[in-house]
Amino acid sequence: MKTKHSMKLYLAFALLALALMSVGCATAPRYERYVPPPLGSTFTFSRSNTGSFGSGTEKATWTAAERTWEGKRMTALGIPGGVGLFNADGNQVAVLGPDDKPILSYDPPIGYDYPLEVGKTSTKSYRVTVHATKQTMPFDWTWKVEAYGDVTVPAGTFKAFKISTSDTFGQEQTGWMIPELGVWGKRSDSRTAKYPSGAGMREIELLSYTLAK
Repeated sequence: MKTKHSMKLYLAFALLALALMSVGCATAPRYERYVPPPLGSTFTFSRSNTGSFGSGTEKATWTAAERTWEGKRMTALGIPGGVGLFNADGNQVAVLGPDDKPILSYDPPIGYDYPLEVGKTSTKSYRVTVHATKQTMPFDWTWKVEAYGDVTVPAGTFKAFKISTSDTFGQEQTGWMIPELGVWGKRSDSRTAKYPSGAGMREIELLSYTLAK
């Protein structure tokens, strides 16, 4: 009798564990593809800089727009130091200056392999071209989805993917990507002593936003 009772308990716990695993798999966060913010949406960020990034805190507001790069339409989003051009996969193709002239371009376009989910990681080789000097340099870039959960910034509390990155130039980054907005909610950029212009830190937070309809 004890043996039969023990077997029943074992089966009950096994079925319960299987059910919990099934629920966990079904509800696991998964960002299937990058969805850019609607054109005309505006975002205001704060940026705090030290070291090779500069000094002081500033605000920056930008509007999601479109640009053409090598005959293809790109999503243009403001980033520190210029305007980033992103293809339909959400990968960054280039950085433009205030005059829309290219500052940097990437080959292949740099970004994440979707879908994104916790634990996913990748390392790939790229080439970046500095257009002012026409110099092209190879580098490796590694990223990992560390976690998924709430991130609280002045603009509100959002569900976000925490993603860490590093490259062979000596740059490291930890950020919280908000799928519903298509932008970072919060990000820390760090340059180590091996970075060509020296060590530095930049902290970015989303202060406010307006999504176009």
